[in-house]
This record gives sequence, structure tokens and C-alpha cells, in this order.
Amino acid sequence: MPQIIVGDLEMHFIHKGQGPEIVVFIHGNTSSSVWWEYSFDRIRPEYRFIAPDLRGRGDTVGPDANWTVEQLAADVYTLIKSMGITASVHLVGHSLGGNVALQYALDHPREVRSLTLLNPGWVAGDMPAEVGDVARIEAMLADDRKLLKMALRGIAAMHPEDDNWKRLEEASLKQSDDASRRGPAALKEWVVVNQLPKLGHIPTMVVRGKGDAFLSTEAVCQPIVERIPGTKYVEIDGATHSPNVETPDAWMDALYENLERAR
Repeated sequence: MPQIIVGDLEMHFIHKGQGPEIVVFIHGNTSSSVWWEYSFDRIRPEYRFIAPDLRGRGDTVGPDANWTVEQLAADVYTLIKSMGITASVHLVGHSLGGNVALQYALDHPREVRSLTLLNPGWVAGDMPAEVGDVARIEAMLADDRKLLKMALRGIAAMHPEDDNWKRLEEASLKQSDDASRRGPAALKEWVVVNQLPKLGHIPTMVVRGKGDAFLSTEAVCQPIVERIPGTKYVEIDGATHSPNVETPDAWMDALYENLERAR
């Protein structure tokens, strides 16, 4: 799969399609571009899909210990420009990737055609203390990452535990320990809730797996829905934190609806 030099990174990405509408998929924490493969399998002819591996994750190579959401967004933007893409793009983000997509849009508001945020993270620095507890993170990284593997099952609980799941798990476990340790602080530092009204010109949809009771709850999503004018909110039955791999057909129906709003 291709890699491009992006600043201090060798950034890995996957891509599919030759259509004029460019959609950039940004994965979540403890994840990689592999988590978008079900979405790529459902591409329509008018689209071109691109999904990078973020700093410290997947097959991207480079410094990863002190990342910020702003830096991850800059990495993705630089990748797109390095690919020779000058047109505005549709942004899709899952979990942490939703935060990265929002930052990209805040940094380049006239270069984003639509925003689709799948189970996004906190936007007001109000992540619960238990989620970012340092001891909890260290415990997940210890003992061959057994607890981390259990947590991964929890964020995609409705996905069968089959060979496809093994592929998703293997891709997720490529995340470096330093990148994992940095996550809680990076999310605590990232506070953009009062900037979100600036994005009112971008067709935005927040999609949430209805069974997500711990991470992207309805309360986490509402500040985005309320502050970006015109945002549509959709809940998907039969999914928890990761509808892109749990209920890919329903997820893609929602995504295509928002993409069509921007055409």
C-alpha cells in the first residue's frame, strides 16, 4: 500500500475509486485505516475514498509520543496536498478521527465540503477521568495487551469474533505505546466547543451507534449537534461505538445521505 513523506512521517494510506468526489476517512484511537475497509467495499462510482493511518498508528512511521489533535489534523491535510489534491474534500471521522476532522475543518473551513462524524469524542475537554486514568492505560499496555484486546471488543461489541475481527484487532495493536499514553492528555487539552458555530456552512451529520453507553454517548454528541447550525443527528440500532464495522450497511446509508446533502 502507498506511503508518502508528510513532514516527519512516512504516512501510510489506502485508497479506492476514481470519482470526482473525494472522501477522506480518519480512523479513531487504537485503530487504523483497516477499520474503513468495509466502507471502501461499498464505494459508489462517483467517489474516491482515501484513508490514512494516523501518527503512531497502523503502518505510518515517525515520531508519535507528543501528538496533539491539531498535529494529527495537519498531518492529514498535508497528506492530501502531497497527493496533488486541490479540490475541497468530504471529511469522515470515527471517534478520535471525528475530533481530527473537526480540527481540519476549523483550520481549513473553505476546503471541506461536508463533515460526517461517527461516534465522535469530547469537544469541551470534559472527558471523564476514568477514561483517561494513567494507571488504566498502563494496565492495558501490560501483559501482552490482554486488557487492551478486551477493550477493543467493547468498542465493536456487535462485530462477530471471526477472521475479519482478527484482522481489525491486529491492525489496532500496531498503535505504539507512546501514542496510547499520550491520548488522554491530548484529548483533555483539545477544547473547541465555542469555535464550532464557525462550521455552520458545512453540511454536517453526527452518526452514533445507539448502544454506545460509555464513550460517544448522546451527551457527548449533543454539544456538536447544538453548536454547528444545521447538523443532522442519526442513531444506528444494533451498533455500539463502531457502526463502520458493526453495521456497515446502515452506516454507509447515513454517510451517503450526508454526502448527497453537499452536492
